[in-house]
Amino acid sequence: MLVRDIKEKMNRRINILIGLTVVLLAIAASVNFQFPVFTSKYIVKDDVRQHIYWMQQFRDSDLFRNDLLTEYAKSYQPWGFIAVYYLLSFFIDPIVASKIMPIILVVLSSVYIFKLVRHIVNGYTGFLAALILMMTPHYLDRMTGGLPRSFAFPLVIMFLYYLIKRRYLQSSVILVLQSLFYPMICLISIPTYLCTFIRFENNRIFFDRSVVKKKFLIYAIVISAFILCAKYALIYNPSIGTTVSRGQMVGDPAYYESGRYRVLQTAPLPKMIAMNVNKGVFLPKILRRYFPKAFAGSGKPSGNAVFFIAVLFVAYETLRKRLVFPPEIFFMFLSSMLMYLISDMMLFKLFLPERYLEYTVPVISLTVYSVAVGQLINRFKNAGMKNTFQVALIILVLFHYDIHGRDRFLADKTDDYKGLYEYLNSLPKDAMIAVHPSLGNSIPSFAQRKVFINYELSHPFYDKYWAVIKKRTYDFFNAYYAGEALPVLEFCEDNGIDYLVVDKQHFADAYLSKKKIYFEPFNSYVVQIAESRRNFILRDIPDEEKLFKKGSIFVIKKDSLKKLIPSEKK
Repeated sequence: MLVRDIKEKMNRRINILIGLTVVLLAIAASVNFQFPVFTSKYIVKDDVRQHIYWMQQFRDSDLFRNDLLTEYAKSYQPWGFIAVYYLLSFFIDPIVASKIMPIILVVLSSVYIFKLVRHIVNGYTGFLAALILMMTPHYLDRMTGGLPRSFAFPLVIMFLYYLIKRRYLQSSVILVLQSLFYPMICLISIPTYLCTFIRFENNRIFFDRSVVKKKFLIYAIVISAFILCAKYALIYNPSIGTTVSRGQMVGDPAYYESGRYRVLQTAPLPKMIAMNVNKGVFLPKILRRYFPKAFAGSGKPSGNAVFFIAVLFVAYETLRKRLVFPPEIFFMFLSSMLMYLISDMMLFKLFLPERYLEYTVPVISLTVYSVAVGQLINRFKNAGMKNTFQVALIILVLFHYDIHGRDRFLADKTDDYKGLYEYLNSLPKDAMIAVHPSLGNSIPSFAQRKVFINYELSHPFYDKYWAVIKKRTYDFFNAYYAGEALPVLEFCEDNGIDYLVVDKQHFADAYLSKKKIYFEPFNSYVVQIAESRRNFILRDIPDEEKLFKKGSIFVIKKDSLKKLIPSEKK
């Protein structure tokens, strides 16, 4: 009895030590991966510029008033996500908070994958799984920026952990949190939870009649359904409209490969699953690095064959009763496929189909791989060989930390645009600025001023909003590449434009001869304009009319255009 107590205390201490190590490594991995954001206020995850920029209103209510883009950006943000940043805004700027939030989320994900896999196999295997998670780019990239999707991985892993542990109160609370932060995973978790009422014991199938379990699930479904319906079904904004139908998308270039989102040319389900299986671990990259002839290039196998072997091994160990692999993981896999198919049939009503695989299949892949490796190590008879292999495996994982590098950050344009942002920030808070949509992406975030259009918020998902953005984009390019001042002035007056930001590089032959200037259907339109006009009034604005100038970029006031209109046309 005494020996057993001592062993239990030792195991608890070891698990606490491993857990603390996981926390410290997760902090280090997250900080290192997103290190560029800490070096400049002008470097952020790209999607911060559509999800979080407007939250600067929490600290200054005069910002972004009567702005359609901001109204749209607010409309699709989950309530829990908004609430967290609202509370944080009392202490810290939301954009700064978006750089700190990923560290917390990576720590949560790492700790819970450790706990989950430890529960299935042992502490070493849990540590290995946590280490792989914090070294794999897909997880780090998705959590960077503190966006709604950044909450998906920790909420998926936490839900699975509590469900497998049969702690149904916590599972139900997490399910409700999913509806508040990233609703797509809530729609996967509900059928996953329902499937757990089917139990397998002694080669028999029976239904779990637990009253407590049923009660918690009903509460969670009712609360989540109320949240989702209230947010996405009952609230209607006439300026935004409703989601576009498949019929409206067919034939519109915006929904194809050359458009804003490739929605109508998605890969079939088996390929999507295979892609997300590979995202769950960095094994495919290791295979391509060391065995390029066998694994690199199109048509070559990746990590899927290895994953299939891992699945077979886990199934074999489970059938031989050497392993208890939780059926909840299999249920989540089935639920993800089901929701992918339903979302594809109801395109845009449940957002993009691939989102129903992006956050669950990688976690399942990581869990299966880790469990397979841990179970294989457990088969070693020789303790020395077992310990050597365990250490070697950890070193191998750490050795390949550089395999992904830092991914998906904005280019560091501080030297080019810092002066522009500072000048625009000095303009009146209600000023409307017309700027090339690509250059306009960061102005709301860093200059806290409204832009007429930008690429980040040119989403073709809602009919009324997209119709306005489409017209605005055509009108902008028609004015931007106008040969005379009068149509530019009329454009400004018709749309309430106060200032224009111009980049002379946009008028250079090298730029206009590029195959892709902007996404379709606007790319073809700009190319057509460029071919038909050789003189551009905005390119040739006199220096005395420029309020700000640095390099090829300058700012003019709308009223300056009046001076450039010939007297006979006034």
